[in-house]
Amino acid sequence: MNKREEIKHRLYSLGISLQWLADKLQLKAQQLSYLLENDSTFDDELYTAINNAIESYQFELSFNIESTDDNPNLFDEEKLKNGIGERIRIFAKRKYNTLKGLAVALDISPQQLQQYITNNREPGSKILIKFMKVGCDINWLLGSAESIESYRIYKLESELRELQSKLSKISHIISTTSKH
Repeated sequence: MNKREEIKHRLYSLGISLQWLADKLQLKAQQLSYLLENDSTFDDELYTAINNAIESYQFELSFNIESTDDNPNLFDEEKLKNGIGERIRIFAKRKYNTLKGLAVALDISPQQLQQYITNNREPGSKILIKFMKVGCDINWLLGSAESIESYRIYKLESELRELQSKLSKISHIISTTSKH
């Protein structure tokens, strides 16, 4: 497998869109597509830039959350699997702001988390227990409606983060004014 094929394989296996990568490299999607299809234009500099972008993908907030169906057909496995990946993204955004933050909280690698999000792997009972321990409503994650209790927890956690941010700013102001 040459470098160009390796990049195309990584993009596909991680579920990274060509448009996202083009935006990251400040190119048009058509330009990037052309570069990926022609060996003569694919050099080491482009290879390195693409690899760096792919590595950063694991650590960025890359949520393209569209409206999700709150009542998926439980007999449609493909729809249910997609729902789990999207719901993991939603939970990560709500509680940890990034996929990396969620991966750290779950004590798994960002790559392993990405496998669940892209539906290359299904979370087993051990992973579901980890989700539960970090505050995820497992019933919601598996396709049911979110409980009112989960919503209250989410709102309280949001308020707590906001208050902690304000407290940090106040502490900073106090420490800078006390020095003068």
